[in-house]
Amino acid sequence: MKLLCAADLHLGRQPSRVPGRLSHLAPRLTPAEAWRRLVDLAVAEDVAAVLLAGDVVEDEHDFFEAYSDLRSGAERLADNGIQLVAIVGNHDVTVLPRLAQAMPTVRVLGIGGRWEAVSLERGGVTANVVGWSWPAAQVTTSPLGGLQDALQALAPAPTLGLLHCDLDQTRSVYAPVRRTELPGAVDAWLLGHVHKPSFAADAAGKWCGYLGSAFGADPGEEGPRGAWLLTVGDGGLTAEHVPLSPLLYDTVEVDVSHLAAPADVSAHVAGALEERCDALAGLGDRCPVAVGVRLRLVGSHELREEVEAHVAEEDPREGEFAFAGTSCFVHDVSFEVYPRVDVAAVAATDGPRALMARRLMLLDGPPCAERERLIGGARAAMLEAVRKGYKELDPPELTDDEVAATLRSAAAGLLARMMEMAP
Repeated sequence: MKLLCAADLHLGRQPSRVPGRLSHLAPRLTPAEAWRRLVDLAVAEDVAAVLLAGDVVEDEHDFFEAYSDLRSGAERLADNGIQLVAIVGNHDVTVLPRLAQAMPTVRVLGIGGRWEAVSLERGGVTANVVGWSWPAAQVTTSPLGGLQDALQALAPAPTLGLLHCDLDQTRSVYAPVRRTELPGAVDAWLLGHVHKPSFAADAAGKWCGYLGSAFGADPGEEGPRGAWLLTVGDGGLTAEHVPLSPLLYDTVEVDVSHLAAPADVSAHVAGALEERCDALAGLGDRCPVAVGVRLRLVGSHELREEVEAHVAEEDPREGEFAFAGTSCFVHDVSFEVYPRVDVAAVAATDGPRALMARRLMLLDGPPCAERERLIGGARAAMLEAVRKGYKELDPPELTDDEVAATLRSAAAGLLARMMEMAP
């Protein structure tokens, strides 16, 4: 049995940083378009049900904004024998139940802050779905009370949990839940609220995590956004993330170190944007309509100032790009190009510059204990910064390569500035 699961659709939300020159695409750069793509996929895959983990609607006043799109999608699902099951999140506490009341094909579980279950069946396979809906715009205590009673009443079958919550937080107004408190009787916890996908299986084959937003609405939501195609069968549960958002935000890095002349940077940038869009063409009908790019110009160049001046004169943010049927726009440019420095020569000297140069050489060198200590210390500091400043976000998974790249960029910039200063 197949199920299509998504969260944080936010019907009615408007995307940010999309330039006015793409206004002709505005009707397609919406959560409603992501919803239509989701329905198309559900029908194409012949799923038994679509499960939505809260925040289906952006705002309590978006009844009419969401009504037509939600109803047409729900009716198309019903016409194809597909159930639509949702829970209420913090954004749609009153509006989603009102919409569901007007649409008999929409089933909302757990209205009023209680646990409720529904049984799904297709092709001789049965699955339970248990869900809880927000009773108010703020929930400061764990919503898990009453869950065990609901689980005990279920017939034996794979069980999925729909929950919109703040995972692994103790103090929060967004339904704080500890991962360790989630009952193991549930085979997969499909979570909403945090827009970055993190749904994954543990060593025991239990799935848990945020499904992520179905629509990428701003540059803070980089990367593929969409839904998860779950398959429930004798072999357990498998899941595949399917990109659906018509708007994709991404970062494209362009190294200008080997450019012969400053003016060459424009063609180099255009080529990098085309390459990024070409890589998306394989998604077919699910290819983004538009891609918003944070452009990072990196590297070192002996004509650094001339390169920077050329970028300012031919600003990529003003360009119009269309590749492989996808419109592309640059919303931010980060200039991280530095004068060329003979790192090895500087490292052979004494003083702070030499220490920084040696750190750079260490990062670019082979694995060793000192390099591991440097990266480990930086990773701890980066995670601590996230913990202090962004408590509502899941901590990032920082690989050695990612930490080293961050350190390398910072160290190269600092060394270049140190070299410009008087000794």
